[in-house]
Amino acid sequence: MRRSFSLIGRARANSRRGFQLTVRLFFLTLADPSMRADTLLHQLRQRLAASEWLPGQRMPSIRKLTASAGATYHEVVSSYGRLVSEGLLTAVPGRGYFVAGTARPPARDEAPGHMAGDALFKLLQGGQHYTKLGCGWLPPAWRDTELLAKAVRRTARLEQSSLADYGDIQGYLPMRKQLCVHLRRMTQIDVGPQQLLSTLGATQALDLVARLLIAPGDHVFVDEPCNGNLIKLIQLAGGHVIGIRRLQDGPDLEDMQRHLVQHKVKAFFCNSTFHNPTGSNVSPHNAFGVLRLAIEHGFYIVEDDVYGDFSPGVRQTFAGLDNLQQVIYIGSFSKCLSASLRVGYIACPAALVEPLMRLKLLTCVAVPAFCERFVNTILTDGTYARHMSDLQQRLIRQQVQTQRTLTDRGWRFDITPQGGMFLWVHHPDIADLHPFVRQLEQHDVLLMPGESFAITRNYVQYTRINCTHFSDAMAEHFEV
Repeated sequence: MRRSFSLIGRARANSRRGFQLTVRLFFLTLADPSMRADTLLHQLRQRLAASEWLPGQRMPSIRKLTASAGATYHEVVSSYGRLVSEGLLTAVPGRGYFVAGTARPPARDEAPGHMAGDALFKLLQGGQHYTKLGCGWLPPAWRDTELLAKAVRRTARLEQSSLADYGDIQGYLPMRKQLCVHLRRMTQIDVGPQQLLSTLGATQALDLVARLLIAPGDHVFVDEPCNGNLIKLIQLAGGHVIGIRRLQDGPDLEDMQRHLVQHKVKAFFCNSTFHNPTGSNVSPHNAFGVLRLAIEHGFYIVEDDVYGDFSPGVRQTFAGLDNLQQVIYIGSFSKCLSASLRVGYIACPAALVEPLMRLKLLTCVAVPAFCERFVNTILTDGTYARHMSDLQQRLIRQQVQTQRTLTDRGWRFDITPQGGMFLWVHHPDIADLHPFVRQLEQHDVLLMPGESFAITRNYVQYTRINCTHFSDAMAEHFEV
């Protein structure tokens, strides 16, 4: 009997402690906005898992959820943004948020399997036996590895201290000075080294800029179709992504104007040269039109020009038109040299350099010093120019040949590629390319399906092809 009373007493004590903890957590939640936001996010996940809202169903508006949950506007927008990035919701500009195909969040032990089904993950992690026809990088055979190896050895002899040191937070000054020369020669961007910041490739550059410019709830323009990772980065920052239809000569200006009537836009993320995935360029007329709208409506143009150096001669850029007043320019050496060489850079208005440096310090401190000195070496001694000259000519020939091969087999380009690596293709006799993509995978060929580049439009008919991985042997798989 005494044992029974003892157990009851402990249970009551535990209950009191539990109640006290609940009360404390309640008041902490009231005091701490981040905790309130986390609580709301957790509740929404639970309600989605319980199928309170079904796949395809529209979620409560921000205003309605703010009232019913007793939350702030920021907390609701932040929670919805997190659920979009987790794949549980989709954001439709002008319409709201909708439940994605599944409302059940993946369990921790399911994450690897979930990732394995992602097209980009397959391309990155697929073994060497795969032909990665849908990837965004050059095959090893296209890189002059001996030329680059000589430059590595030369850099190691001259810059031994850089093997052990942190790099400069803003970036190695001699490299930044060489980048200024390179940009003036190839893009007519007149920039000083104080306006340049090195990054761990273009992905970090895009992430830093998104973090700086975008607050939860902000509307952001991107090209459509566009880089799927960019969409996720913007959503991770809490932005509402609006796709601007890509035409042969650049973004659809009328489409932009229609959306600008409805929304205050914070930024426009876009490619100017060899757009991913269509391979098209921005015309001078189109570039002027986009810049005029940016100035008129007060949004930044974030120009991702990572494929620009594939273009021989001087190329059209947004930054070259306004000299980095309304434009933030991003470049990288990863695409042209090596995917493992994570050296990119941002050229931007002087006022943005310091806040971007603070963000960089929080995320990576600095780009590896040796990598920056290697880039400086190849820019200074002409190695990079020689490497790119050979690569540019090879790309031109391969683009023409791949386009001809695919056209002969009935494949079509709504936008004709003007160079670079990519072709954005469809076949009039194939309404949905998913079975075709799965069939090619059985033959160890990996593609990127069209929906990987979509925001609101339906691209199930389309796929991106990297012409540098295409061959005569590959052509037989594209007979329809």
